[in-house]
Amino acid sequence: MPSINKREKPAWYEELAKYELSDPRAALGQLLDTFIPLLALLTIMFYLVLHRYSYWLVLLVAVFAAGMLIRMFIFQHDCSHGSFFPSTRANDIVGFIIGVLTLTPYRQWRWSHLRHHGAFGNLDRRDAGGDIWLLTVDEYQALALKERIIYWIYRYPPLLFGIGSTILFFFIYRLPISGTPTKDRVSVWLTDLVFLAILAIAYFTVGLRVFFLVMAPVWIIAWMIGVWLFYVQHQFEGVYWAHQQEWDFYQAALAGSSYYKLPKLLQWFTGNIGLHHIHHLRPRIPNYHLQQAYDSSPVLQAVKPLTLRSSLKSLSLNLYDEPQHRLVSFRQSIKRSTSE
Repeated sequence: MPSINKREKPAWYEELAKYELSDPRAALGQLLDTFIPLLALLTIMFYLVLHRYSYWLVLLVAVFAAGMLIRMFIFQHDCSHGSFFPSTRANDIVGFIIGVLTLTPYRQWRWSHLRHHGAFGNLDRRDAGGDIWLLTVDEYQALALKERIIYWIYRYPPLLFGIGSTILFFFIYRLPISGTPTKDRVSVWLTDLVFLAILAIAYFTVGLRVFFLVMAPVWIIAWMIGVWLFYVQHQFEGVYWAHQQEWDFYQAALAGSSYYKLPKLLQWFTGNIGLHHIHHLRPRIPNYHLQQAYDSSPVLQAVKPLTLRSSLKSLSLNLYDEPQHRLVSFRQSIKRSTSE
């Protein structure tokens, strides 16, 4: 959990505390309005594959199933903050089950994500919470050519959001992350064991080929969008980054976390996670109260929104220019170095 500055907390910040109360009815309602459609869509996909319908039709249904899976992941995210249900036990049980569906070990991911909440926008703690790799212009220019190429490949959008997201969720998440507490490592092995059990059931019923023809596109689409959302939440034009001595919690939340204003349907599928500036101010506000919190606060409404169109510019912003206090492209960093 991020530390609050020692100065007095603003009144508008204190007023947001009332939205932290979890509502079990709202949580159960969200689970029902998401898991049931997800199950129905997956059933349709299995039927289409087993009866050899056009795979393009299967992929079309997969897009909507992936949207439901993304929404389920947001519930898992809330569980990791202890905000989805009032009960810690309920949060942990639901979080683990959803983690199996998303192939994300719940407790390990929670450990990593909470570290992110203590370090977002902090240039001296960029490696704390599994964030997208970001270098400053000076750091990049100090690298050897081979290392620059590796960084460029890492930031190349088709690799970062395509192959990279699949490698992360399907392979890297199958093993404990270095430094993970022992208790949290158990969630990795338990998630893998349950997944293996599911594969065994699939093998003796529909077959692994059919299973992956259905599940692979759903996972891949959901993972790609999930990585994009995480990326654009903290890497966008005008984003706030600062070194530890200047880092300010409120500024980091309001200017270092985006307000990704999505169309209502996409906002529903993404569980209001676009209201990310509010989430970093008050991580214990569950997704189903974020819009109410936004509507109640002129301070939150004053944050400039990031739209679908304007967010695409983030794809070309690869380095942080410290003197200019902004993200720049590789090309802009070259121009700066030649002008010095």
